Amino acid sequence: MSQPSPQPAWLEASTRKEGRYVLGPLLGHGGMGDVHEAWDSVLGRVVALKILTHLEPAAMVRFMHEAQLQARLEHPNICRIYDIDVIAGVPRISMQLVKGPTLEDASPDLELTEIVTIIAQMAETLRDAHRSGLIHRDIKPGNVILEWAEDGGWKPILCDFGLALAVNESSLTQPNALTGTPAYMAPEQVRGDRRLVGPATDVYGLGGTLYFLLAGRPPCVTTVTQEMLRVKREKRFPSPRALEPSIPGELEAILLRCLAPDPADRYPSMEGLARDLWAFLGRSPAQQPTPRPGAKRRVAAALALGLATAALAGLVWRQVGARAHWAEVASQATQEAGNLEQGLVSEKAQPVHDTRKALARIRATKETARQLFGARGEGPRNLVLGTADLCLENFPAARTELERAWSSGLTTPENAFQLGLACAGAWTALAQEAAFRGEPPPEPLRREAAAWFQRARGLSRDREEFAQALVASMGEDLGAAVAHARASQEANPWRREATALGSLCLARLAREAQAKGDPVRAGQLYLEALGWAEEGVHQAQSDGGLHHAALNAGLGLANLARQRGDLQVAALDKLAIRAEQALELNPDGSVAQGDWLSIQCLKAMRLADLGRDPQDTLQAALAFYWTRTQEPRPPQLREAHMVLYWLVAARASAQGQPPDAPLAEALKGAGHTLAGPRDYLEDLLHFKASLDASRTPPAKPSVQAANRLLEPTPAARQGRLGIKLPLVPGAFMPNFRCRVETVRSPQNQRPS
Repeated sequence: MSQPSPQPAWLEASTRKEGRYVLGPLLGHGGMGDVHEAWDSVLGRVVALKILTHLEPAAMVRFMHEAQLQARLEHPNICRIYDIDVIAGVPRISMQLVKGPTLEDASPDLELTEIVTIIAQMAETLRDAHRSGLIHRDIKPGNVILEWAEDGGWKPILCDFGLALAVNESSLTQPNALTGTPAYMAPEQVRGDRRLVGPATDVYGLGGTLYFLLAGRPPCVTTVTQEMLRVKREKRFPSPRALEPSIPGELEAILLRCLAPDPADRYPSMEGLARDLWAFLGRSPAQQPTPRPGAKRRVAAALALGLATAALAGLVWRQVGARAHWAEVASQATQEAGNLEQGLVSEKAQPVHDTRKALARIRATKETARQLFGARGEGPRNLVLGTADLCLENFPAARTELERAWSSGLTTPENAFQLGLACAGAWTALAQEAAFRGEPPPEPLRREAAAWFQRARGLSRDREEFAQALVASMGEDLGAAVAHARASQEANPWRREATALGSLCLARLAREAQAKGDPVRAGQLYLEALGWAEEGVHQAQSDGGLHHAALNAGLGLANLARQRGDLQVAALDKLAIRAEQALELNPDGSVAQGDWLSIQCLKAMRLADLGRDPQDTLQAALAFYWTRTQEPRPPQLREAHMVLYWLVAARASAQGQPPDAPLAEALKGAGHTLAGPRDYLEDLLHFKASLDASRTPPAKPSVQAANRLLEPTPAARQGRLGIKLPLVPGAFMPNFRCRVETVRSPQNQRPS
């Protein structure tokens, strides 16, 4: 039996008494009432007594609502409700008295480990509240009280459920009412959009609390003004590390994910946030989920996912039980898929670093999913595998797995959106391959991607706009693609995929203007494309797609300058440094490798234009090609192979040396240029035809063969994927006027 708490020192016979409670010192004053330390004369204990001071009907109802919601929760980290009493028409809530400072007051004295531990504990606390169907909606440092625990550490206690929302129950606020503390309110709260208020809303509030603890200020202004509404909409709070450089990059990535403007881009649940925080500390969760009565199916599903023990194999699969278990497994798989996506987003938000470890973790997740999901979890397993392949940009495999997940019954708009992304990615790869061969892109796959995006209607506006941008770009409606990409950016500035797509589409429009003889318009569009990409890279320094978009626009400007005759070699060297930075992200990535090789090809051409020796540049590029790239090589790398050996052959011929060996190498697997200002295959074939014609007797069959190869395809006539036909033969041929030695390939590699 517990002993009564000792009487407080302030308790005297003359102390004011109301009903069973003797009022003590005033502890605080809130929006609805005062909080006093009080003595419960019936139960003989010290309590915190909250007394309603504003008697408006709405305040009265909310006050009672707070007591009812908070009384539902029995949790060691949630302030306990003891009793509700009404004296002279004034309601009072008797609750646990927590002796200690608020998290806000204690923040200057907390170490980093203490901060992360407290936030991880709060994440687990809110996880349990969410499982009980309650959303707090007012998470902030002032609503967390720290109590010194017996183990010698701080124990956070969450208070004030006055704004809590019970899921599936009527709300006590108006549909568009502004509820919460402005500095920590999620964007959906600022907009008053109750439909989007959910666990992710508390994730934002807890992220704002962590921001305050790390940076010494909340992530936003503290008054409800038009400026605040703009900031919340545009996500313009300062980077935490800009305010406090000592913040670890990994922790900043977790924080920024919590503060994503779109709820879909945050942690889907507090469980994932707690797991990442404990992992940052290198510790196991301090508190495991406690099963609630009637939650046997939830426990069985957790065992199946986390432990894969023999208990799952021994379950009796009744029809209803099996359906409930499958639904639980599907929910867990959806959460794991969301964690994969958001983990990659967080990785890209960090400073430039080698991302191969993160990609390796995603590949390891695939193997883990295969082991942990049994036969009954086939559809959910396919969802995790497909999402992992999507993150790895293995689009055909992602499409297969996600289609299987869809067929199993996972038919949500989110899954349809992922299937659209997988189809669009697979279409892009096939369209580039077709364009390289001079063939039209695969129309059925484009229509399939559009159909999946149509099924994904109902998602957030930024995702819908991004889907429309993709569909428009696949259909060559580049103006519409740019407009939709811009709308996606406006709806969610963190939609980096839209930034990269918009930049690439602007560059394609620039190449069209360049081909039509409008270099001024082309230059404007290239600069706009570069601006988009640069802004994106500023937000996500380790996003390879944004680096590629920036390099693509930079190459377009360089080609335009070469056409004018004022391209500086130093500018290409700066562009090469940028390409090397992109290679740091993933040295094995074929896109970054292709960008670097494209710059070297252009540099070799420009050096030849200026009558300078490009041998070192070509030698370095060939060494890179044969030692760094691997089969199967995508079209951009095969294009670089063609151009490099064509340049070697052209120089050899200009120097009176036999060009046949490098020319034959250039023709192996040659194809059309994908994104340059002209089709270098035509230059190569014109060079070969001219070379054959200069010999005795003239090689007429070779010239005829060249003419057949130069016949424009329907895709080429439309300028798909940047192909520009026809062109003036020899107009861009490099001028090899200096005598140089034939470039040789690296030892034991292909001869040049």
